[in-house]
Amino acid sequence: MYEVTANGEPFWNDPEVLLTVLVAVLIADNLWSIFLMLREIRVVYAVQQVPGELRPYLPQTLFETMRANKLHRCWFTLVNRLCVVVILGSLELYLGLYPFIWKLSLMCAIWKWMEHEVVISIVFVILLSTYITIKSLPGAIYDRWCIPTMIKRPNIPWKYRILRVFLDTLLSLFLMTVFVTIVVFVVIALGKYSFLGLYGLALIAMLLVILLLPILIDPFLGNRVPLQNAALKRDLERLTESVGFPFDQVHIIQVHDSSGGSNAFFFGSCCLKRIVIFDTLLLNRGLANTSELRPEEVGKGLCDPLVVAVVGHELGHWAHGHFYKAIIMLKVHLFVTLCLFAICFPHGPIYQAIGFEQGLQPIIAGFLSIFRYVLTPYMTLSNVCMLTMTRNFEFQADKFAFKLGFAASLREALLKLYADNLTFPVSDSCYSSWNHTHPTMLSRIRRLNRLEQES
Repeated sequence: MYEVTANGEPFWNDPEVLLTVLVAVLIADNLWSIFLMLREIRVVYAVQQVPGELRPYLPQTLFETMRANKLHRCWFTLVNRLCVVVILGSLELYLGLYPFIWKLSLMCAIWKWMEHEVVISIVFVILLSTYITIKSLPGAIYDRWCIPTMIKRPNIPWKYRILRVFLDTLLSLFLMTVFVTIVVFVVIALGKYSFLGLYGLALIAMLLVILLLPILIDPFLGNRVPLQNAALKRDLERLTESVGFPFDQVHIIQVHDSSGGSNAFFFGSCCLKRIVIFDTLLLNRGLANTSELRPEEVGKGLCDPLVVAVVGHELGHWAHGHFYKAIIMLKVHLFVTLCLFAICFPHGPIYQAIGFEQGLQPIIAGFLSIFRYVLTPYMTLSNVCMLTMTRNFEFQADKFAFKLGFAASLREALLKLYADNLTFPVSDSCYSSWNHTHPTMLSRIRRLNRLEQES
């Protein structure tokens, strides 16, 4: 037996009940996020002194500034989510935002050729994006002008900022148009089998990214430069040779934006594999002459043994096949998501629940509403599972570096990197498990300590 509503319909066929369920899911999901944020805020309030491990690297005065900044951002995020996402989001559902914007899109079809669903869908997404931008503008202004930044960025002239915004907008419109066109045409052409077409296109896009990323990474992030430090080069050559990784696939990138923090990462497979090291990871950006650096950059970065330890950690990602595992995880997640989408997409009461008239089921509105509202429980839980896996990847890579004999150096590297990047070092465990791709710095250090004790 299945539950029926007062009018005798199964609850999933009753638009009013479905609307109530969608609003309840929206509220519950965001209230849970707010609860986690409150836990995080409580932890930050409780920690008033620099953790003992960080005291050699992080002055108390800077820690207090980081703590104040973290609390400011947490409270802002909490209030912004409550007002913009929960309250406005619920009103958007109840008042029928999507049908209203769809009607506006139809009114924009002033020529016959604009009446095609692809054109109307593009106009719909542009109008919806404009509304979302306006809705988020107060929060963006507050974040930009009222929360002091911890990282000093170069002062960019206004004409370049305006040009950048203009180019970013054009690129966004282009990508949006391509995406909407593909989705609408695939659904029209394949009907109930459209999820297979979308899945196939997604796999092709993923393959193209894997193939093109090694080519595109240099111009987007910075310029590839040779490693000038001869001693560090010898150490890295010995390390990569000991594990069978080609040294010529270790790249140093002189990043365009040095305020983005210190980083190194592994990606790719077979002949396309890379270990990329930002020059900001190297002590004084790897330069012998510190006069070329800004004052805040002097002394930042890691000395040679610590850089080698970080590369040892990245080699752990390669040795454990984390790139392949991540790709498989994404493929499985995408397939399950599109299967659920295929089940929900043709269901008319969902469209009626968000305000569309019976029989009117616009493709792009259904696509967006299902991913934004209907699949929220699955997307939330799958995100937690994937974050758990990526954190386990980090622990495995740390263990690999430990086996290479880099436990002490990696521990010191983590401490200095978190201090240099001005990342607040303490986090609530529950909040971290739902939000962070990496374990907290203290968790990683304690795991390394435990491995040393057990060895």
